[in-house]
Amino acid sequence: MAKFNLESLAKCGAKTRSGKPCQRYGNKTNGRCKLHGGRSTGAKTKEGKLAVRVNALLNNFMWFCDNHFYMKISKSDMERAIKAYLNLVDLTNLKYNELQNQVIDIVSEYRVELETAKYYIEKYEGPEALVIIQSALDHYYKDNANEHLHFHVYTPIYPTPFYHRIHGSKAEDALFTKMQVKTINKKGCFYSGRVCLSPMQKEFKKQLKDSKEKHT
Repeated sequence: MAKFNLESLAKCGAKTRSGKPCQRYGNKTNGRCKLHGGRSTGAKTKEGKLAVRVNALLNNFMWFCDNHFYMKISKSDMERAIKAYLNLVDLTNLKYNELQNQVIDIVSEYRVELETAKYYIEKYEGPEALVIIQSALDHYYKDNANEHLHFHVYTPIYPTPFYHRIHGSKAEDALFTKMQVKTINKKGCFYSGRVCLSPMQKEFKKQLKDSKEKHT
């Protein structure tokens, strides 16, 4: 007698080559069968999670503008970068033989945020701040043989004081083109995506919702 009833599982439902939904049973974790991602654990690294987030975008044009023209670095990312920087400053007072893995641990947790905001911190804290951050990043990348520039195409980076290119790099342009083609294939040429509300619109929408709830 079987310990588990397969018929209690939902069908996978992923789109097959024929265009019809997959009729295999999905697993309990994510509802997909083994042929359509059921065995996948999902992205584990920061770089992988950033890539997955971009794949799910509905409006790649706004994403491109936010990253390259508006430099929309989230408040939480900036706070995490400053916290990591202050921790690194504390470690500069220690001698080499007193250090263990503290620097590597900090960068491992905050490397994306530090890369994103290091020039912002340098603007207010001076060149020494950039030297401290970059030294810690380089130690981490050498220890891990990490291709550290890969995630730059997915995140806004506070502009460098010199040689800054507002239109980004060839890799960023290639990624944006790939995203546009993907959106056109899925949604058509004139799909505009989800419109992002301004803070004022969000506040008005919230007030309107609260007023309706009170009225009912």
